[in-house]
Amino acid sequence: MALTLDALGIVAVASAIGWWAVGIVSAVRSRVASPFERALATASFLIGALAFVTPYASVSVDGPLANLRLTFIGLATLLVLLATKWISRGHSRYDALLVVPVIASLTLIWDGFVPNGFDSEWPSYVFWALQQIPYLAAAIVLWATLHRGRGDLATPVHQRFFWTVGILVMILAIGLGTNIAGRFPLTTGDPRFAFFLLIPAAIALIAIVPLTREDWGEMLRVLSAIQERVTAVYMFYRTGEPLVALASNRSLPIEAEQLEAVLSVVGNFVETSVPSSRGYAVTAMRYEGLGLVAVRGEFVIIAAVYDGPAYDALRSELTRTLKVFEERSWKELRTWEDATKVAETAANELSNLLHRPERTVPPSLRHASAGEAKPGKSS
Repeated sequence: MALTLDALGIVAVASAIGWWAVGIVSAVRSRVASPFERALATASFLIGALAFVTPYASVSVDGPLANLRLTFIGLATLLVLLATKWISRGHSRYDALLVVPVIASLTLIWDGFVPNGFDSEWPSYVFWALQQIPYLAAAIVLWATLHRGRGDLATPVHQRFFWTVGILVMILAIGLGTNIAGRFPLTTGDPRFAFFLLIPAAIALIAIVPLTREDWGEMLRVLSAIQERVTAVYMFYRTGEPLVALASNRSLPIEAEQLEAVLSVVGNFVETSVPSSRGYAVTAMRYEGLGLVAVRGEFVIIAAVYDGPAYDALRSELTRTLKVFEERSWKELRTWEDATKVAETAANELSNLLHRPERTVPPSLRHASAGEAKPGKSS
């Protein structure tokens, strides 16, 4: 048994390293600019930790290592569920409620809840398992729905996304299934589960390593159907003056008389978010039934108006665009007048988010509208 555990321990370490590498690569490629990307990267790290403890946790169904295994499965399942929901259905103010059953089940597991007349392990474990099953089932349904809804995406970039998320779901399903199966017979489960985690880690790495940051952005744009959901994008200087205004049709969704109020909100965001540094702050709000997400950098702020579940992909794309723009053009961004000279570069990139980028607001609005729409002045 010791030899077996030693061999499985080596496989477990290799599996853990593989999944931690998946998390690192996905974090570097995406720059974890949105909750969706952070959820997927963190789930990969948790699966790596699950692989690491599995051979030793399987020796006993009780104890700290077994509890750690349940914790890693529970948290990873929660994150995968949230990630698939965010990318397919969008965010909701009620998403935080999904955390409550997970915390409750893990609290019972670690507290050693033992009612009179019951086995010391079963009540807490049954509650944990009953909580996991619907979460995992919901993640599978959401992923399958997204896959079917985007079934026309035949490019390797998009196929890699579905393979990667599908592998995460599959691993959690196998982990939950083997964990439950190990409770019924008088055995301690299958410690070889760590070996089964090694191959999916290699597949996931093969799928995501070739992706560049641009590929990752393209993937999220198409999966979220951003070009069908974003109606307008704006760029403002840090003091609130407009630099770029692009619309998916011939008119902006926010009329001229309404633009002052939006710019006032953006202006407050500019002043109160973070100090002038290379940090990036994000704000999001609802405006007349539409979503508005804005990302603030050291010199400029980019905002977009959208409808539907596009927040994660849009936030990621705006953050990436802003970082690239400021890193490349920071010398020309010291004043608003200088920034107008390089705004066209950002406009070309931002136009990729729109359904019909050729239908844009005339250049005169990009540069000459400062006096018309500057915060604090009437239209």
